[in-house]
Amino acid sequence: EGSSPEPSEAELAGAATADSGPKGRACDMARWLQSALRKDPLVQAAVAQVRPTPGSAGKAIMVWNGDWVRSHGEEGKGLAAVREAILWEIAFAPAACRSEPVSGLVLISLSQSPGAPQLAVGLAAWRWSDLLTPRRSASADTAR
Repeated sequence: EGSSPEPSEAELAGAATADSGPKGRACDMARWLQSALRKDPLVQAAVAQVRPTPGSAGKAIMVWNGDWVRSHGEEGKGLAAVREAILWEIAFAPAACRSEPVSGLVLISLSQSPGAPQLAVGLAAWRWSDLLTPRRSASADTAR
């Protein structure tokens, strides 16, 4: 939870997008997610409610970095409507796509317009299925 809701400039520079990588792949989760989130009015409304922090204008909103990130002004983690939409899309994706290895951040643009809001998901090495599993806190591990 201690992570900033905005990725750093270096993280953004190295991030994959739904438009990067070979076209026509059987498993293109970033493109699939981007398409679904662009069509979801609840996602659009949730992102529109995010109040940017000073200096964050134009940056992506980090929603998952190994755990769902709490955004400014949100009660829960991962912008609830965004988190729910992402979870549904991943849960119903083919198993091979969910388990595909991913490296680093993936940026998901919510519109084709220049300067459109972007969401960021990812960490150094992960799989889309990782977003489906709640992260256990360190305190839960030490309580055993």
